[in-house]
Amino acid sequence: MYRPPSLNTLRALEAAARLRSFSRAAEELGVTHGAISHRVREVEQRLGAAMFERQGNSMEPSMALRQILPTVRQSLELISSIFPAPPEAGRQVLRIAVLPSFAAQWLVPRLAEFHEAHPGIFIALDARIDVSRVGADGVDAAVRYGSGNWPGLAIERLLTDMLFPACSPEYRARMKIETLDDFARCRFLRNSWQTWTPWFQRAGLSLPEPADSQPYDDAALMLEATIAGHGIALARRVIAHDALQAERLVRLSEIEIPFEGAYHFVWDPHTPKPRLDAVAAFGAWLSARLRSEFP
Repeated sequence: MYRPPSLNTLRALEAAARLRSFSRAAEELGVTHGAISHRVREVEQRLGAAMFERQGNSMEPSMALRQILPTVRQSLELISSIFPAPPEAGRQVLRIAVLPSFAAQWLVPRLAEFHEAHPGIFIALDARIDVSRVGADGVDAAVRYGSGNWPGLAIERLLTDMLFPACSPEYRARMKIETLDDFARCRFLRNSWQTWTPWFQRAGLSLPEPADSQPYDDAALMLEATIAGHGIALARRVIAHDALQAERLVRLSEIEIPFEGAYHFVWDPHTPKPRLDAVAAFGAWLSARLRSEFP
């Protein structure tokens, strides 16, 4: 049975890439230089590509490593947030239920900023869908996408996501995509919750709704398939933001349509103080952070 690389292997790879040194990574993780080398070789054998290139005294991440490093870091941070260290005296732990795609692709890489600004509050993420768990099972608040109709809960609307076509740079080059007319010969990835037809109509394209690909239920999985060069996806701007900035994705048109519904911050209005103050602090940071990137 296939087994993915262990957490120790991913930690070794991330530390070596961040520190540009196997020796310094070994020192940080409390292992030997040989152990780091062994973990890196494991990944290289799995992917069939070198992970580092020596430049003087520095081990620089290769192109292959730079392509997977954001996902490796997001995965490690997400796992750390699910299993937080025991709280220090006087520190509050808030459990926030959040959509897995939003957590992995946008929230987790930015959580350190909140912790720096609010050292007395630790955010533990609960990557589940059910909004009814807010106020129960230890869940203090949630970030949800939808209509905003959740009776009995306090709700703040954050923003509406937008959809536009995107693909990997390699796929664009391979398919020679230069104009919208070139879309006709491309493969379209599908999300179970969003059809292509509204965007085709907005763009003035007479193309049928794609039916030759398996739909994705999870936006993050579809994003990874797009980055891997499987085709063109209707990317959500919040979910795809970091991949576009890192040039792992390219936007193919300025034409965009709104994704039905909106992001909301949801919490139990009967939460007692001072816990309610901590929930409010996180909600205020989240709202300001999203609006700064997506005005």
